[in-house]
Amino acid sequence: MTGIAGVVLTIVIGFVVGTINGMAGGASLISYPFMLALGLHPVDAAVTNSIGISSANFFAIRAGKFKGKHLFRTYRTLIAISVAGTIIGAILLLSLPGRVFEHMVPFLLFGATLTLLIPTKSVRKRRDEHFEKFGIAASGVYCGYFGPGQGVMVIALLARNPNKDARTLNSAKNIIVGVTSLVSNIIYAFSGRVHWGYALALFIGSSLGGTLGGKWASRMSPLFYKSLIMTVGLTASLWLFAKYFL
Repeated sequence: MTGIAGVVLTIVIGFVVGTINGMAGGASLISYPFMLALGLHPVDAAVTNSIGISSANFFAIRAGKFKGKHLFRTYRTLIAISVAGTIIGAILLLSLPGRVFEHMVPFLLFGATLTLLIPTKSVRKRRDEHFEKFGIAASGVYCGYFGPGQGVMVIALLARNPNKDARTLNSAKNIIVGVTSLVSNIIYAFSGRVHWGYALALFIGSSLGGTLGGKWASRMSPLFYKSLIMTVGLTASLWLFAKYFL
């Protein structure tokens, strides 16, 4: 699909993804397969998708009326750990042969889809900071190399803290994922693999959607958006398995 219709549909997809990412995360499992359906190479689709949906987290923070500076100070250690990880992941993505990524994509997408099954409610046990930091570092590497599903991983880790309410945790997830994605996107921008027309269309849609998502963080049924994302993610995974291995 090309031309005006492709751009308009990309904006719509960006809006849906931005709304869901602003509320919870994982919706890039919808936009990434869409980029592939447009005919983009898997690596090009990954970097274009990452840049296109990057605005959702920041607009969600603004809409949620949380002060970005306060969030940054509170979670600066986890942000720094995640950023270090994403630099490693982005370098791996752009330096390894494209065929390696092509054959890993079905497994990465399938694994990212399964992250939606991770419980994200606070658990009443002592918080393990070392486990939290290791998990955030791993999610950062994952963000730089692939990306879809990182938000779900991060909020699942943060939700182990019983002293934070859901809205605060969601905003913390948005600032960690937002800054992490910003750093990886700066690296991607100089790679020559970004399809800027589609990235801009996704950016516009996800900005609008992220604003609504930040306001609706507690209103949409988790079962609804998880079911939607899992359906798309599993279908795309099966399609990619068939494409590269059958």
